Amino acid sequence: MAFGSKRDGNLAVEVLPERATWGGPLLEVRDLSVRFPTEDGLVNAVDHLNFDLRANEVLGIVGESGSGKSVTSLAILGLLPKTAQITGEILFCGQNLLDMTERQLQDLRGRRMAMIFQDSLAALNPVYTVGTQIAEAITVHQEIEKADLNDRVAELLNIVGIPNPKERAGQYPHEYSGGMRQRAMIAMSIANDPDVLIADEPTTALDVTIQAQVLDTLERVESRTSSSVILITHDLGVVAGVTQRIMVMYAGRTAEIGTVNEVFYEPCHPYTQGLLASLPRIDRRTSDRLHRIVGQPPSLIHVPPGCAFHPRCPMAEVPGVCNTDEPPLIEVGTTHWSACHFADRLLAEAKDRQYGQ
Repeated sequence: MAFGSKRDGNLAVEVLPERATWGGPLLEVRDLSVRFPTEDGLVNAVDHLNFDLRANEVLGIVGESGSGKSVTSLAILGLLPKTAQITGEILFCGQNLLDMTERQLQDLRGRRMAMIFQDSLAALNPVYTVGTQIAEAITVHQEIEKADLNDRVAELLNIVGIPNPKERAGQYPHEYSGGMRQRAMIAMSIANDPDVLIADEPTTALDVTIQAQVLDTLERVESRTSSSVILITHDLGVVAGVTQRIMVMYAGRTAEIGTVNEVFYEPCHPYTQGLLASLPRIDRRTSDRLHRIVGQPPSLIHVPPGCAFHPRCPMAEVPGVCNTDEPPLIEVGTTHWSACHFADRLLAEAKDRQYGQ
């Protein structure tokens, strides 16, 4: 698709199509790799990653700490340090974000794409009221009258479930509870009705009751704003009732991707199976111990050859294909993909269990 451009000083800024007129995926990540040079060698934080985010979709990205989830989100928004070595493509409405200047990315951030950060207390400025910070997020991208601005701030706080929004807008972050601060961050992120909203572990350090409130807020926001959401978490249980599709990451790579039902009921990667088996379940006997995945995630400087998961995998054939050949992401269903040499066998076993054969 051809794009026009507008002149902003000496900078040519591409005119991206609006969400309503764009027919393809809003976001397409193609062969994305991110490496960080260190004294010990290159850290392979993200390794040849591929996925799409469609319009009006909630995509969950899950995996252990260090699997590359947050680095992927920061790469999308252009927030990685200059030392990062980034290859591949990140296409937003068909245009590669990696080819954009910082000025162009600044225009997109907060307006077409926004992020909810993990630590709301650190992300909010303690010396300004919450309402002032939300108002600033609006005025950076819009011209709006003062009275309308105050009404918009109150409306946003009301959307995310903050009681007495006009009064609460005049309070400082430390006067909010942890759950309220996180919801205020959500209000700030949706201030300009972005096309893509990235939530980076928004429920971390919150108790389960507040987690449920935050996730409910995200669902409500997605339905009211038509934003597409990427929900990043280390907990498969968090994404079960919120997302339409799930991508499981391990050592910077895609282990499995599919719909919620496919990943939960027909997992086709041993790592996904291990994560699911470690979830507490009400139908388990209290005497049963929770499953744990043996070993530790690999060093991202020295990723094992072949399948990165093979040193911890109960199915691994070593010596054999598992420690010599990196498994490709193969199709095991119309919308289901797995990077395992034994994906077909795992799918057959999952179907047998599901249907009691």
